[in-house]
Amino acid sequence: MPKLFALLLSAMVVSTAPCRAETKTPVLDKWYPALFSADAPALASLLTEDAEIRLEDIGITQTKSEFLDSLGEWKDSIEGASFDWKLDSAAPATDTEATALVCYRFPSNELYTREVFTFAENKIVKSVQTTEGESCEGF
Repeated sequence: MPKLFALLLSAMVVSTAPCRAETKTPVLDKWYPALFSADAPALASLLTEDAEIRLEDIGITQTKSEFLDSLGEWKDSIEGASFDWKLDSAAPATDTEATALVCYRFPSNELYTREVFTFAENKIVKSVQTTEGESCEGF
């Protein structure tokens, strides 16, 4: 009986885990888990020294250093939040560019964004985020 319970438990975990196809964007496969956990060392390793992070919807452009310095505030804001992302199928990823659609589910609101990345040597050179909506419905 214990083996059956373990097998059923394994099946439940596998069936409830989010499924994601190979994205063909190894940088983003590392970026989003690091971003969603505010892992500064991991994020720093994924950005070029001259990286630029633009949050167009709020009019902010950050250097790598400024972005990393803001992670303390980001970590506070993501407590209790959940996230998901996928590549934008309308904009096929290449070795130098990819577009992700991201759902940020904060405790008090949701935010659906489009994030366009430019890569060089397997690092992010530029990220431009724009808001797609205030709800992740249908994501």
